[in-house]
Amino acid sequence: MVSFSRMQSSNTRIIEVLPAGLVAVFVGGTSGIGETTMKQLAKNTVEPRIYFVGRSTEAATRIVAELHDLNPAGEYHFIQADVSLLHAVDWVCREIQARESVVNLLFLTPGVVSTSQGSDTIESLYYPTAVTYYSRIRFIVNLLPLLQKASHLRRVVTVFGAGKESLLDGDDFPLFPGRYHQAGPLQTIDHGSLSTMMTLALESLALEAPNISFVHSFPGFVKGSSTNSSPKTGGVIRAVFKVVGALPLFEAGERHLFLATSARFPARDGVHSRIPTAGVRLGQGVSVARGTDARDGSGVYSVNFDGESVAFKVQDTLQQLRDRDMVRRVWQHTIKEFTRVTGSAFV
Repeated sequence: MVSFSRMQSSNTRIIEVLPAGLVAVFVGGTSGIGETTMKQLAKNTVEPRIYFVGRSTEAATRIVAELHDLNPAGEYHFIQADVSLLHAVDWVCREIQARESVVNLLFLTPGVVSTSQGSDTIESLYYPTAVTYYSRIRFIVNLLPLLQKASHLRRVVTVFGAGKESLLDGDDFPLFPGRYHQAGPLQTIDHGSLSTMMTLALESLALEAPNISFVHSFPGFVKGSSTNSSPKTGGVIRAVFKVVGALPLFEAGERHLFLATSARFPARDGVHSRIPTAGVRLGQGVSVARGTDARDGSGVYSVNFDGESVAFKVQDTLQQLRDRDMVRRVWQHTIKEFTRVTGSAFV
């Protein structure tokens, strides 16, 4: 476990270690953990260029003003899009590709709108699965070349269900309603299966891009957040929770800034080097994290809000899945769906 004070100490050193002009993309940045982490990044960096993607222009206007107050030297660009649609994801990525030659950080927190939970998208993907899995992986695949070109920090963070991975039925990858259950008034997805697909897809991506680190986090309950992951209901629900011991939203932002910038989470090819792409150097009492394959610094990390690996909880499950060739099968399925919907594996 990494104490909150050590995380804060690491965050204060970002300005000393990472160069001016870092480029960050936040998907789901108009509320909750995405918004608060984005503000922490703006506060702790020099002349950042931040793109954030969401639905609400009203929220975006407020956030841009607040970001300028935090760091007047930064550049802040809102892109309005419905990221449940892969065609919209491709359009957003083309916009970023036209403006930037590198991306240092891709931070993914898009949430599910409750009124759309029981429906399919016009692209024939079940809405919660489209938002929480296919859309996120499409952003990563599309922006992977820009991430690989960065001379400093290269990282992807997806906030969802780390440590909740479960055995996966390879005959039902899309996770359509037959695999769903009722949890109160909202129909929710099979959280474990979707978390599994996320982790296995990240492992496949790390093989393709060993110079990028991938962090899958579980934030727990966060006060005032519009997206909270609940292990009891098994899904991501749009709500404001009042839970004893829940993290304040600002603290969740500081913790996730640590996940996004610390050298505790190096890429596969950077664990034994001091190259700046690893992130902010480790402070006293902080070591390199253990990856999802039970090896230190192996490039893909399943962590909770205190920066500790939780993959050990499901290590046997993940190994069973690897033994069944599920990393390859999940990836083949994902690319098949990308091609079916958009006509291409990436843009």
